[in-house]
Amino acid sequence: MSRTRRKRVSLSLRLQPYEGDPMAEVVDYLNSLPKDEVNRKVADILVAALLPYARYYSGKYTQEQLRFACWEAQDCLNKHGSNMRLAMSVEQPQFVLPNQVMPQSGVMVNANAPANNGKTTLLENTLQEAEHKGRPTSMVQGKASSQDLDSIFGDG
Repeated sequence: MSRTRRKRVSLSLRLQPYEGDPMAEVVDYLNSLPKDEVNRKVADILVAALLPYARYYSGKYTQEQLRFACWEAQDCLNKHGSNMRLAMSVEQPQFVLPNQVMPQSGVMVNANAPANNGKTTLLENTLQEAEHKGRPTSMVQGKASSQDLDSIFGDG
């Protein structure tokens, strides 16, 4: 079996953030890891975040290929966020949006909002309504391990 030699591409990068900056925290964390792990983590992150841009700017890919690259990158970043939250026992953020109806004119209207009487604005009415609804709670109580998630989703 003959192996074809592929040309290596190199990137030299030097990061020197000021102490106290968020990037300095990341650099300190990366410096605490073994070199091979740092290279793997940085490569994974760069591919997930920047591969669609790299393909777009190369001009060598079709719109369909770019679409799939974006979807794959988004999926990878979503999985990274889920794994990170699970490892740190951080709950999934809950985004609550009021029930809104989109009329043909393109103006967002809350179907349940009281009519604007001229004394308040639609925004004020919507904010007051949102305050009363509160934030929904998770149906899954306590901390979940990867085994718990596997059993919930039938992967175990």
